[in-house]
Amino acid sequence: MWRSFAREYLRFSRKEQFGIITLAILMLITSYIPDLVFYFQRRVPATGSDDLKAAVLAFEAGMGTAEEEPVVLPPAYAGLFYFDPNTLAVAGWQQLGVSERTAATIRKYLASGGRFRKPADLGKIYGLPPVLCTQLMPYVRIESKDNTGFSGRYDRPDRYYARRYGGGREDSGRRYSGYYSNNYRDSSSRYPGNDTISFTRYRKKASAAPIDINLADSTAWQSLPGIGPGFARRIIVFRDRLGGFYSVEQVAECYGLPDSTFQKIQPFLQIGSSSLKKLDLNLTDEKSLAAHPYIRYKLARLIVQYRSSHAGFRAVSDLRNLPLVDEIIYRKIEHYIEIK
Repeated sequence: MWRSFAREYLRFSRKEQFGIITLAILMLITSYIPDLVFYFQRRVPATGSDDLKAAVLAFEAGMGTAEEEPVVLPPAYAGLFYFDPNTLAVAGWQQLGVSERTAATIRKYLASGGRFRKPADLGKIYGLPPVLCTQLMPYVRIESKDNTGFSGRYDRPDRYYARRYGGGREDSGRRYSGYYSNNYRDSSSRYPGNDTISFTRYRKKASAAPIDINLADSTAWQSLPGIGPGFARRIIVFRDRLGGFYSVEQVAECYGLPDSTFQKIQPFLQIGSSSLKKLDLNLTDEKSLAAHPYIRYKLARLIVQYRSSHAGFRAVSDLRNLPLVDEIIYRKIEHYIEIK
């Protein structure tokens, strides 16, 4: 067995033997080439002390040139002053150490409608050195447009108190009124007659009372927790398109109304004795049917086609014969349709 295996796989012709030997020689030469190259190209180390000193001096000289040169601030830094970048003239920028070209760039930026809103905006100016920008930022005093002397995030007292007391959200439900004393630096000389500024805060809403969801107007809806003018308008529009609510849970289907808000207002929602607005299956046109939130266009088209081919609906339950109407959809729309 082993002899036959050796004859099959270990016998080589003369050409194959020559190729194997040649390949082995090439592999040996290739493995020793890096050592041979390194041997013939290696540098002879400096043997004398003079050569060593020269090498050290050359290395130190190279290190000295690589060090970063200290930044020399322009002489105008000695005369820094407080300034508003939105009103400062080109000459003023030059007094602060800004080049004439960069100052002209700033004026073009302002002339095109740009505005500095915070000191950090100086860093966006092309051509202004970062070191100079850092030096100037503590001296920036930006005057707000409404002459209240505020700058930055809370640039208006009414907005500040609205945010602080929750007036910026519909569900905050707080109102407060008062005034703010404008006692910032040099306010009397720059803004005479503007010592006090009126503003509006927000106070907690009164306790909500139960409402009839089919009769409540926008004011009644806004008395509920978490409901503002936007949600009140959406709920009323949704109610009108439906033709009235038959269940309190339908309010939760209003577009954009969070489930958490609905859980808050659900205890205050009631349904009175008002009747729903119904559509006649045999008389209402396709466009009016499609306008109903529970029917829409595809089902409206099927209803029109069915009544045309069957000479009208004989009972409301005939809607179950339509392919798009399952039990869930039927239970929702049966309250809004009739046959006269």
